[in-house]
Amino acid sequence: MTDKIYDICIIGAGPSGLVAAIESSRRGLSCVVVDKNKKPGMKLYATGNGRCNITNDTWEEDSYYDNAFVDRVFDSIYSRTGMRQRSFVLDYFARLGVRSVNKKGYFYPASLQASTVVWALVDAAKESGVELISRCICTDITRDTELFYINSSISREGVEDSIIIKSRNIIIATGGLSQERLGATNEKLVDSLFSSLRIPYRRYESGLCPVKISEDLSVLAGVRTTARISVAKHSEIGEVQINEDSISGIVTYNMSYYMSEGQKIIINLLPRISEDEFVADFNEIKTVFPDKRLDLFLNGFINDKLAAYMIHRFYGISDIRLTLKDVTETGIRGLYQELTEWTVSVLSKCGFDHSQASIGGIVTDIIDPYSMQLSDRTIGEGVYAVGEATDVIGKCGGYNLTYAFITGYLAGTYIEK
Repeated sequence: MTDKIYDICIIGAGPSGLVAAIESSRRGLSCVVVDKNKKPGMKLYATGNGRCNITNDTWEEDSYYDNAFVDRVFDSIYSRTGMRQRSFVLDYFARLGVRSVNKKGYFYPASLQASTVVWALVDAAKESGVELISRCICTDITRDTELFYINSSISREGVEDSIIIKSRNIIIATGGLSQERLGATNEKLVDSLFSSLRIPYRRYESGLCPVKISEDLSVLAGVRTTARISVAKHSEIGEVQINEDSISGIVTYNMSYYMSEGQKIIINLLPRISEDEFVADFNEIKTVFPDKRLDLFLNGFINDKLAAYMIHRFYGISDIRLTLKDVTETGIRGLYQELTEWTVSVLSKCGFDHSQASIGGIVTDIIDPYSMQLSDRTIGEGVYAVGEATDVIGKCGGYNLTYAFITGYLAGTYIEK
């Protein structure tokens, strides 16, 4: 146990934890950040395929799956700074020396390197006097009337040692469970930490992930196509990648939130073409080229492997040498329905190793959206939670990082000694 008493101990050196550390230290509070990885910001290096998509130009009601708590958080940052979420993030990083560039609505550092964002945050934290302790695993926390005691194990030059960090406040910035190989925490540590403070939380599951399908898709492995995916009343258009036993791609990741075992997924391979347009094109081509193969006609709309696969599904034959003159009006309309209502079944969602973010975390009912302080009486004062440690998940496109940066800022600018 060290004799030093910190004003704040932040558990996790991800985006939310680093921003909270910067802002609290700038206000003169002593701050220590502990993280289990060999260096801070480990997972952040890999975000956005190594480019770090920090925010987005488009905001929809379902960007966070209709989570009303996020709206209150963003109202809080507006009342605090006079800026909406996107403007706040861009301005915040501009003041750290990170210029941004807009790529089709996705904002990245101008360098297109995630390391730019990580280094800017780490440098600002160190400059503000933040103490960073890496290779430090927090196992549990106890408290008395004045202090928290963070029981941790630390690895120094290959030797494990136990330390106890004393602090007046703690910020939980542990993130979710996705991609442990890139630095995420694990379920055992989360259970131990949250249980020691009696924090209620929703158990984590993988989100923004590929989905395993019951049907054999091996003949379509590697195909990429634009499609509309519908699950129950939810739908979205985007690129779908088909693998041997699963589907992936951004639209699949976003829709995986609504998927569970046995769920039916409807895939529309012609999301922007009406039935009448499709039939009119067919009749026009048929008039000029009656001997044109049907699969080659369909290849004008979709991938050739998909064309052959859908003909086989509809006609029940493996021979794809049907010509346009062989197809009736009823047949082409039926084939259109097959192309737009292709139904597959969910076998399971892929695990944390394949997910970009986690569903679950500390329940938001007990979090003050203005300060990110946990308000449950059984927990007591001085406990805050930010970023993916809370039960919030956004879609692909910088939404989760935006939420992380903002919640870190709210906590870091609120805590007092």
